[in-house]
Parts: sequence; structure tokens; C-alpha cells
Amino acid sequence: MQARSYTLRVLEILNNTPSLSSREIAEILGIDFSRAKEILERLRYSGYVEKAGRGYIITTRGRSLLAELTKQKTISPQNTVQEKQGGPASEEAVSSDKSVGEKRQEGKTEGQIQQAPETLDHVSLLVKQLEEFSKRLRELEVKIKDLDARLTSLENFAKEVVKHHDMVQHTGSQSSGEGQYVIETPVMNMNEAQSRLGSLLDKYLLEGRLIRIGTLIVDHVFYEEFKKKFPIKASEVSKLSNLEKTLLNEMRNEMLVILYAGKEYRLVNA
Repeated sequence: MQARSYTLRVLEILNNTPSLSSREIAEILGIDFSRAKEILERLRYSGYVEKAGRGYIITTRGRSLLAELTKQKTISPQNTVQEKQGGPASEEAVSSDKSVGEKRQEGKTEGQIQQAPETLDHVSLLVKQLEEFSKRLRELEVKIKDLDARLTSLENFAKEVVKHHDMVQHTGSQSSGEGQYVIETPVMNMNEAQSRLGSLLDKYLLEGRLIRIGTLIVDHVFYEEFKKKFPIKASEVSKLSNLEKTLLNEMRNEMLVILYAGKEYRLVNA
């Protein structure tokens, strides 16, 4: 049986001869290959040795441990006296004391090495928890993007509803009684009306709520109120609003209005 622990022997062997394989170390120690492999793996997990090609080499940490174990070898005072006296039991006593000390140190070293798998298990658990957290975070990011897209869609829909509501809004009573404006701008060109109203344009034209005059679409309430201002003196045209001026020009183009004697505008069918 070896006086020194296998752990210490492995460190000494690799310190003197680097890059030995598990099988080579097993042959040197005279132990099974599996036993040598187990010792080397524990040392590797603890950072005392590391792989180098097909073999192992001792690390800086391993050399520090080897130096510490070497310094801690002690000889009892009784054996020292016996050795000085040259007694026959001197060598056996020293060997016995060495074995006890080395066994204690071996137990301490083995305990340090056995802590490595527990540490690795804890690290593995933390890694798994981190991966699970990352997975859940990615799932939340996908859900947030989906909610954001739905919110944008709802906002666009709300804008369309408000826009349509503005186009079909009611006004207060007019000078001739109760009335309403079908469209937000009571005078607009055909293209603008089609863009804003779409299929509703034909419906409102059939119902008489809107009137087509040349290239213009005019709200019937606005049109009826504007006709009440006729005849309009040519000198007072500048006082009309921009919408009324636009409508007046288009009515002249469509021969619905004439300039009588160069002084005033009159409706043709009035």
C-alpha cells in the first residue's frame, strides 16, 4: 500500500512529468484505470489539473496545493528522539507518523475536491434557471409586440370613426329653420369628396343631401342659404367667403348665374 495518498502522488507525478494520460498514471500508481480517471477528474473539477491534448498537466493552483501538502509533513518528537538514538523502531515510527499525517491531509484534500461536484451542480441549476428566465422574457416580448400591433390597429380604427363622424356632423338651426351639413366642408371638389366619402357620396347625391355643380360637390343646406343672397351686387362679391366665391364662379361656368348689366349677379331660374 502506498504511504502517500493517490491525490498527492498524482500531483507529484504531473509536476515532474506533464501531459501523462490517465492510463499512464494508473500504471505508475499500480491502480485501476477507472480509479485513476476518477482522481484526475476530481482534480480537474477543482482546478488543480487540466487537460492538455490526451493527457493532463498540473495547474498553478495545483502546484500551490502540492507545496502546501509538502510543507505540512510532520514528524512527532518521540520518533525524532528514537531516530537520533538509532533504535530499530525508528524508521517504522517515522513511517507510521508520516502515514497518519498524510491520511489526515488526504482526507482534507479529498473533502476539498468532493466539494467541486456540488459547486458544479449549483452552477448548472443557476444556468438552467437563467435559460428558463430568458425563454419567458422572449415570450413576453412577443406578446408585447402583438399587443402593440393591436393597439395601433385600434387607434387607426378610432381615427377613421372620428373622421367619419366629422364628415357627417349636425349643425344648429339655420336662418330658414332646422338644417344640417352632411360634410365637414360644405364645398369641395369632386376628387376630394370621393376620397373622403367613398361609397357614401353616391348615396348622399341620390338623397339630395349633396348637390353636384360642375366639378364641385356642395352641401344642399349651404347651397340653399347661398341662393338666398341673390341678387349679389358685383361690388359686394369681395365680401363673400372663399367657399362662396368658389361656388359663385362654378355656378357662372354652369350658366346657373349671370352678371346682369355688369352690376349684379342673378340666378338664371330665379
